[in-house]
Amino acid sequence: MKTTARDVAKAAGVSPATVSLVFRNRPGIGKETRDRIFACAQELGFEYAAHESARSTSTILLLVYKQHGKVVGDTPFFESLTKSLSDATYKYGYHRLSVSYFYAQEDKKEQINALKSVKCAGIILLATEARADDIAQFERLGVPIVLLDSWFPTKKLDSVAIDNSRGSWEAVRYFLAAGHTDIGYLHCGVTIRNFLERQEGFYSAMRSVDPESRSRLNIIRVGSTIESAYDDMKAYLETNPKLCTAYFADNDIVAVGCIRALVEHGVKIPDDVSIIGFDDTVYCKISNPPLTTMVVNKDAMGELAVKRLVELIKGATNGEVVRISILPTIVERKSVKRLEHHS
Repeated sequence: MKTTARDVAKAAGVSPATVSLVFRNRPGIGKETRDRIFACAQELGFEYAAHESARSTSTILLLVYKQHGKVVGDTPFFESLTKSLSDATYKYGYHRLSVSYFYAQEDKKEQINALKSVKCAGIILLATEARADDIAQFERLGVPIVLLDSWFPTKKLDSVAIDNSRGSWEAVRYFLAAGHTDIGYLHCGVTIRNFLERQEGFYSAMRSVDPESRSRLNIIRVGSTIESAYDDMKAYLETNPKLCTAYFADNDIVAVGCIRALVEHGVKIPDDVSIIGFDDTVYCKISNPPLTTMVVNKDAMGELAVKRLVELIKGATNGEVVRISILPTIVERKSVKRLEHHS
């Protein structure tokens, strides 16, 4: 297993924040402690950029990790998130948010070497498509890191993410309050933590209504783009299935693609089928009818990530690691029907 800054801290008997300050050539750490940290780093084979003083910079790096690009792309959600990060960067006294992409399918060593030459005070790692094993190579860069839009139980890294399971749970409870009991799930077939957590939240909410429901859950698996979701839903409808009265979709993109196929098939939204999406992107307003969805405060996500990163850069965390989960709330539009028999 590769050595991390946390391993160096443990060996040297200091906090990870102290190790970070030393590697970035910050004042306030005694010579004896510095020497001990550098000696431990060398002994453990920990790699850190050679010219750390060059990293005393006012740039924050947003590193976008792309495993396959099926989720992270130039979508309205990620555009909004990037803007909120940029705004917060200036608010907290840093002059520039630099954006770099890391492609899992390309030469990793070459990309890591390119990152080592980037002068930045810290990294916000957009880890939506990342797995735990992908993270160690960035930890070895020797600068503070905050994970954004994902977290990993095996990694002791600060993170700001969406409370996905609570979001899908709230969507199901909303359907129940509107009189729906026959509730299905439009599930995106991409394995990322966000969708896995939304799936678990959906199961949890359904089990709270009917403990035996899991065996009867109506799950339709569809693609992650509007086109592939449309194609998959269209193929599903050609089997003449019995449709639920309501469906929760993993995100707005999936919802909009499926709505298009349903409407073409003669299904009225929301009279025949109600749908709730996730993310509150621009697609919600251009959908016909406008899509009820779960919204995440993207400004808050961006600001909290930058705020936490700045605390790490300044060594103001006392060594504790935090995971911040943003609770989604519902935005009511026109895609959910209240059933008449419901009082």
